[in-house]
Amino acid sequence: MADPVALVLRFFHIAFGIAWIGAMMYGVGVLRRALAQVDMPARKETMRRLIPILTQYLPGSAAMTILFGFVLYLWMGAFEPAVLVETAWGRTLIAALVLALTAFGIGLGVGVRGARGMLVHLNEEACTHGPEVAALQKRFNMSQFAGLGLGLLIVALMVVATETGF
Repeated sequence: MADPVALVLRFFHIAFGIAWIGAMMYGVGVLRRALAQVDMPARKETMRRLIPILTQYLPGSAAMTILFGFVLYLWMGAFEPAVLVETAWGRTLIAALVLALTAFGIGLGVGVRGARGMLVHLNEEACTHGPEVAALQKRFNMSQFAGLGLGLLIVALMVVATETGF
């Protein structure tokens, strides 16, 4: 019989992971391309409305993914250090945790910070800081690509972990 605690933890870990990485994929694959084709006033207004939501949604879904994944990892490893660090399964999941924390840190430190900086300029009546905004946008875009790349690598590690078992 399946362990109900592990099922609930796994469900929320996967659901929040889909929310986090899915939002990153949508932002990189769809939103960036669509906004590039929109005239500047509409793009500015769209970004003014998206950034406050984005700077809460992405870090929130990332934090919940990491939290539920970490608790699931401890639960499945029966809180035994040997299982958690001396098995291929445990080391694979530790690697995924390190990458997830790295992606989260890049997202907060570079992405969210850059987005909030852009929002300050977008809210100005007549922004005369074009080069600064372009630099902030570049940093934000790079954080999106880095986060997505790390996220996909984490998903690959999760697949490997299910195959290796413990």
